Amino acid sequence: MENHKILIAIPIILALLSLVLIGFNGLEQGVDLKGGSQAELQLLGSVTPSELEDTLDAELNTNNIKVTSNGNNKVTVELENNINSSTFTNAINGKAKVISYNEIGPVLSEEAMGQIYVAMIFAFLFMAITVFIVFREPVPSVAIILAALCDILIALGGMSIFKIPLSIASVGALLMLIGYSVDTDILLTTRLLKRREGTVEERAKNAMYTGLTMSFAAIAAMGILFVVTKIIMPEATTLSNISAVLVIGLVGDILSTWLMNLGILKTYIDWRQSKKQEKYNVGSSSSKSKSSKSEEEKSKLSFKDKLKRKTEVEDDEVMTKIQEELEKIDHMEEVEENIPKSEKPSNKKSNKKQKNKGNKRKAKKQKGKGGK
Repeated sequence: MENHKILIAIPIILALLSLVLIGFNGLEQGVDLKGGSQAELQLLGSVTPSELEDTLDAELNTNNIKVTSNGNNKVTVELENNINSSTFTNAINGKAKVISYNEIGPVLSEEAMGQIYVAMIFAFLFMAITVFIVFREPVPSVAIILAALCDILIALGGMSIFKIPLSIASVGALLMLIGYSVDTDILLTTRLLKRREGTVEERAKNAMYTGLTMSFAAIAAMGILFVVTKIIMPEATTLSNISAVLVIGLVGDILSTWLMNLGILKTYIDWRQSKKQEKYNVGSSSSKSKSSKSEEEKSKLSFKDKLKRKTEVEDDEVMTKIQEELEKIDHMEEVEENIPKSEKPSNKKSNKKQKNKGNKRKAKKQKGKGGK
C-alpha cells in the first residue's frame, strides 16, 4: 500500500498502449458489422475447408474469404464483398451444397455500428449516474468510470492482437465486461468508504480477497467455455469470441481495480483525513484562545469583587469606630448630668463646654456620614 500512487500508472499505460495498437493494427470487423456475404455449406465428398477456400479465391476473385469448420462436414463462409447467391453457387463448382446464404448491405452494417455506439454511451452514462447516486462523491465515481474504461480499452487491444472480430457478439461481451468491472469496483469502494471497522489496509485486503475470488471464478468459467468451443464445438464461433473477450477483459479488470482504483481511493482517503486533521487543529486552537480569554475575564471580575469587598469591610470598620466614639460621648454626658451642682463649674464655662461638645458631636456625625 505504500507505493499505491505508482501502481495507478500501470493500467493507464496498458490502456494507452491498447489505443496505439488499435490505431496501427486495427480491429477486424465481422460481416454483421462491415457488410458482405455469409453462407453455411455442407461439403460434398472428401473436400476440405482449405480446398474450398482456394476454389472460391480463384472463382470469385475477391479478398478476405474466411472459411470456418463447424463440424459434421459443415463450414461457414464469410465474404467481404456482396455477391449474389447464383454467382456464389456457380463458384463452389459442385464441391459443397448451400444450406443458407445471407447478404448484409452497408446500410444495415452502418445502422448496427450506430446502435453499438449508442449502447456503449448509454451503458457508461447510466453507470456514472448510478455510481454517483450511491456514493455522492465525485472522486470515487470518476475512479469507477475510469476503471471500466480501461477494461474496455485493454479488451479491445487484446482483440486486435488475437484477431478476434468486432461483431455483435463481441460487443455484447464488452457490455458484459462493464458489468463485471463495476461490480468489483463498487465492492472495493463500498468497503473502503462506507465501512468503519478496521484500518483502511485491512478493509482493502478483505475486499481484494472477495473481488479476486469473483474474478478468478469468472475467468475459469470463460476459459473452460473457450476451450470447449474450440476443441469440441468449433462451429460455435460466437461463444468462443464472447469467452475470449471476457477472459482478456477480466484480466484487465484485475489490474484496473486492484492497482488503479485502489490507489486512487487510498490517496483520496489520506487527503480527506488530512483535511479533517487540519480542521480539528484549527478548532482546538480557537477553543484554547476562548478559554484563555474567559480565564482573564474571570480573573478581572474576581479582582473587582475583591476590591469591592475590601472597601465594604473598611467602611464597616470606620462606621463601628464612629459608633463607639458616639457611645463614649453619650456616656460622658450622662455621667456629667449625675454630678451635683456644687461640683459643676461656672455657667459660662459649662455653656462653652456644652457648645464645644455639641460642635464636636456634629462634626463627628458629618464625618461619619461622609465616610459612609
